[in-house]
Amino acid sequence: MPQGSTGCEFRQQRAVQCGSVYPLYLPSVPPAGRMVVDVEGFFGVYLLFCTNPKYKGRIYIGFTVNPERRIQQHNGGKQKGGAWKTSGRGPWDMVLIVHGFPNDIAALRVRTMWYRNKEQAEVSGCEWSMGVLGAALGFEWAWQHPHVSRRLTHVPRKTKKQSSFDFHLLVLYHMLRVAPWKRLPLTLRWLRQEYHRALPPLLQPPLHMPLAYGQVRAKPIGKTPGEKGDGEETGGQLQGVTQRCRVCSDKLQSQDDALRCLHPGCSMTAHILCLAKVFLQSEPEHLIPVEGLCPSCGNSVLWGDLIRYKKGCYGDLEEISQAQNHWVDELHG
Repeated sequence: MPQGSTGCEFRQQRAVQCGSVYPLYLPSVPPAGRMVVDVEGFFGVYLLFCTNPKYKGRIYIGFTVNPERRIQQHNGGKQKGGAWKTSGRGPWDMVLIVHGFPNDIAALRVRTMWYRNKEQAEVSGCEWSMGVLGAALGFEWAWQHPHVSRRLTHVPRKTKKQSSFDFHLLVLYHMLRVAPWKRLPLTLRWLRQEYHRALPPLLQPPLHMPLAYGQVRAKPIGKTPGEKGDGEETGGQLQGVTQRCRVCSDKLQSQDDALRCLHPGCSMTAHILCLAKVFLQSEPEHLIPVEGLCPSCGNSVLWGDLIRYKKGCYGDLEEISQAQNHWVDELHG
């Protein structure tokens, strides 16, 4: 966390950078021109709420790579690809979604690094047994079956007065605070303002997980800038320009294998595995880094920010403007 920032301010900044539409206090009237955030390589676990008077209050938890298409399938019934548990019981609202599961080459290669070291793999415990590539599906299953999952034995059981919606929100808040999910670069996004609930003070997610508001759209993974047309890159391979890893000094063969610093003026580029090793020097028992210092500019950077930037959530990282920051000042004024 940057020096001089409070936990709330830091989370607000993460939310702005990841496309937050509403401030945390959520105004009673949604602002005009709701923004839709495009995210490449999307993997998310969502919560549906049934608005049919006959079944009102029922919820459904599922996994998707395309939230816009998935809600249409649920409301279209089994014949449109919806789940049998939601078919004929709609309409359904997609209330919130947790996204940012690293089911991509970055996660695979970090996992491979640990696999080569069996000793470290054994130390990493439940994080390792989970497996990074199954993180999203494992998250979905645990959220659906909290009292079967061995990671959630501490979660209180649902009371008679508690709605299914509120109970599963409570389960979610606990999940974001336990391994392996607490170390993933996840974003908790409220899609519908009218369903929003305030986070309990003692169940705040880790600071590297932003709270975001507004719709999200899955975007096909496109070509990186200059991938074709400027002679520098073709098919993810670096050509014409020799770039070397800032950590090991070896040549970078592919954009898929590289992460870049987000700080303005810093041109640091490094192999994913090399940078992960640097970030995990103080906590070698873990599988996924949370944050570390850029080996070039020395500024603190979150691993999740690097992954989001690589996957297209950020676009170019920009300084938070006064217009974006005004509601943060109001919260702390």
